[in-house]
Amino acid sequence: MKHWFCGFVIQDDCLLTNLPKPSNGKLLWEDTNYLWLCGDWKKRQVIKFSESLVKLAIIGSCLASYETVVKLFKKAVRESEYSQLMRLPGIYNLIVQDNADTYVFVDSAGVKTAFYAVHNSVITYSSLAIALQQLLKTEVDQSWLATFLSGSGTLSLVQKRTPFCGVQPIPPGHYLHISSGKLACKRYWYKPQEYKSFSDAAEYLHEQLLTAVEGRVNLYGNISSDLSGGFDSTTLALIASKALANQSKQLVTITEKTLSAIQSSDVKYAQQAASLYPNINPVMVEDFNLPSEYSGLESVPLIDIPDPVVLDMARIIYKMEIVKLSGSQLHINGEGGDAVLSSSCSYCVDLLKQAKIIGFLQHILGWSRLATCSPLPLIMSSINLNFSSYQQWLMQKIKNKTLLVTTSNNLTNLEETITWDSLPKSTSWYTNKLVDLVLEELYKWALIATPFADNPGEHQAIAIIQGMGSSIKAEQQVADIYDVNLESPFLDSSVIDACLSAKPEERTSPFAYKPLLIKAFQQDLPQSIFKRNTKGEYTADELIGFRENRHIIKEILNTSLLADMGLVDIKKLQTAMQYFSIRLSDNMSFFNTTLSLEIWLRRLAQNNYSFWSKEDF
Repeated sequence: MKHWFCGFVIQDDCLLTNLPKPSNGKLLWEDTNYLWLCGDWKKRQVIKFSESLVKLAIIGSCLASYETVVKLFKKAVRESEYSQLMRLPGIYNLIVQDNADTYVFVDSAGVKTAFYAVHNSVITYSSLAIALQQLLKTEVDQSWLATFLSGSGTLSLVQKRTPFCGVQPIPPGHYLHISSGKLACKRYWYKPQEYKSFSDAAEYLHEQLLTAVEGRVNLYGNISSDLSGGFDSTTLALIASKALANQSKQLVTITEKTLSAIQSSDVKYAQQAASLYPNINPVMVEDFNLPSEYSGLESVPLIDIPDPVVLDMARIIYKMEIVKLSGSQLHINGEGGDAVLSSSCSYCVDLLKQAKIIGFLQHILGWSRLATCSPLPLIMSSINLNFSSYQQWLMQKIKNKTLLVTTSNNLTNLEETITWDSLPKSTSWYTNKLVDLVLEELYKWALIATPFADNPGEHQAIAIIQGMGSSIKAEQQVADIYDVNLESPFLDSSVIDACLSAKPEERTSPFAYKPLLIKAFQQDLPQSIFKRNTKGEYTADELIGFRENRHIIKEILNTSLLADMGLVDIKKLQTAMQYFSIRLSDNMSFFNTTLSLEIWLRRLAQNNYSFWSKEDF
């Protein structure tokens, strides 16, 4: 990664010679504590201000005016409450030095991550986990690897850890407080405490999403956008187009005309949207020009946390080249829209808890019709979950001997969503060691676990948002390597708050597709974009890409670091791979997770780049 930051908090008995110096770093401030910016940051990406003994740095895309930031900063200093500075529009890290105390904030979705560790008695924090791992020369955490492989069901657990021993994350919506050598991570962000009416929530979303997109247009000038044909990217692209038109500028949009995109009508919808405004300059990438999925695996870079997004590396590079050639200073995509605009079906349990029986039955029946399944199991699951706290539910599942045995069971996909959290799963090539590690970690977690919200539906909504934040962070780190600034406005904290201010049953419904977004922009954008009520399906692209690149994947998996650790059975993994060439299965997601982690471990072992200079401080 070319843009990152790090800071050092020095103890009284620490010598300056004990401090490392980051490569290509510039000091933002120094005294008893030091803050470095590494790489060629744009002026608009860093806001620095100080008053008396208090210093502030906002690193990222803060869309508020400098005057607004200064005014709020002075208020925060008077009240000694710096978390209010995280309510500004945009997505960024906040670092405050208040005399001897240091505060490091992470956004509510965890897109702008930060980590910390202790090195030679110096407390060190950084936006890069791998930089701290290199500094400490620490090993990978096999328990973390096991929980990662078992799927997103362990999201709450994984967020408390990193892949590296001794390197701790600041979780989403939290800040690190360093005072007199003591460290404490504290939560500052919570979902809105009271729901708004549907109309008010829609107006709130309208205001915040306009600010998120128009603010970026004003901040960066030339921007580009995805235009997949989906509801979310189309909305963002049209907002950006209107804002750029006021500056007599064009918007370059990118649409990938893959087989799946054509079959699911995504391309048709993208072409229709691109024709709506004259200043949209659409780049329609033909399928024969676009690298297939799973190509370019040899070019996968090392990033903080493994993510299957890198399995489309050649396609990502191709797209980044288009963005750079367009002269774009920022590329936006619609990622995160599904997460903030929808909820898992667990919100039906919330209705039951609130004694909204008629609404509960209506929504259960609606979802069962869409899934063509009986509503009775859904009703029973909801009733059972209604009487379980998060910890009770988690302990109950751990004691269930069938947990992590297999990915297949008698539950419908819909029934699996009526739960506090998606559960960890196993597959044929996972070993007993992996299962034991996950169960051990889950048990430790269950003893101290607290949900993100009081009800299953809202807990899952936040877990899904923060899971998406982690994936988008991976995309951003890859893009940064190729000199592209990539952002996802749907995951701005202010946009998340707006979406979560709507009641879950009004934000998500079996009777309407993304009703909150439609209500928010029905007066601003052409009605034609609201006619769609489906989402594209891309399995065909994945199967084609797997078949085209199976010989490369097979070569990669002739050996395995994960197998050397005892976490996977290499022969069973190779056997499963043969079936995927015929048809994809539910296990394909586990295969992608395994492959991405295997490649990540190899990149970590092969890494020759040094984040730290050999020069003295």
